[in-house]
Amino acid sequence: MINPIHSSHTKKGMKISLISIIASIFLSFLKLMTGIIGKSSALVSDGANSLSDVVSYTVVMGGLVASDRKADSTHQYGHEKLESLVSVLLAIAIFVTGIGIGYSGIKNMRQVDSLAIPTLLPLFGALISIIIKIILWRLTVRAVKQTELNSLRALVADHITDVFSSSGALIGVVGARLGLPILDPIASVLIAALIIKSSMEVFKAAYRVLMDSAIDKTTRLQIEEAILLNEQVKRIDLLRTRSAGNGFWVEVELCCCQNLRLSEAHDVAQEIHDRIEHDFPQVRHIMIHLNPCSGEEEFCDSCNNR
Repeated sequence: MINPIHSSHTKKGMKISLISIIASIFLSFLKLMTGIIGKSSALVSDGANSLSDVVSYTVVMGGLVASDRKADSTHQYGHEKLESLVSVLLAIAIFVTGIGIGYSGIKNMRQVDSLAIPTLLPLFGALISIIIKIILWRLTVRAVKQTELNSLRALVADHITDVFSSSGALIGVVGARLGLPILDPIASVLIAALIIKSSMEVFKAAYRVLMDSAIDKTTRLQIEEAILLNEQVKRIDLLRTRSAGNGFWVEVELCCCQNLRLSEAHDVAQEIHDRIEHDFPQVRHIMIHLNPCSGEEEFCDSCNNR
């Protein structure tokens, strides 16, 4: 039996995404307005980033809904990889945004003599953005710990990047006000670099899932130890894992005494199956195959059936 996908995790992810969308709509309007009126190219760039976030977070919500659909005749292993596919699309969107902001910043650096000195208004927009994004970042980090959703990890990276982006815009405005107007476009370029770095991290995490990457060594060792708690298991012949959404699948081949009755072998497999899925909530399903020993193994010397 396949572990059910925790719908509560999806609901939590959708809630965080919705909050992020509403916040981004507000912040994009605030930063674009204060940036344009206050003549800050850095804050306008940051506002454009928030505007793209609205689209990105909407895509994340759609991906979470789609990935939570139950398995069907066409997709017999479920739809969980859609969540990672959405993360890839989000990474691409973040990357493109970073390139655009960086290009604009470099262009303004070449025309620094013609740049207008920002007013104090952009400072207000940047400060509000930093405060809201820190709150969103903390909420999303908490949700990731509870759900392990890759798309929420992408949001964590995006929120913290936005904190640095708005901080850079803030520094750029202050610097320009102090007689260094070039700091404003420099801040735009630094913001772009942070955004591009964030996109790479999001892409890497999603790529691992899409390519069926194995789980980390620590978790693998813990699963091996849990399997060997059953005294009937003499050896682990094979242990394979692959990532799937916010969980993973496990396939094992275990060596047991060749003299076990069919019902006894079934009980061994069932006991291990139930314990692994109980002790490791991220295990979506574990497939267990029992191999009979050859009768000539070292552990066969102590067998009463020899």
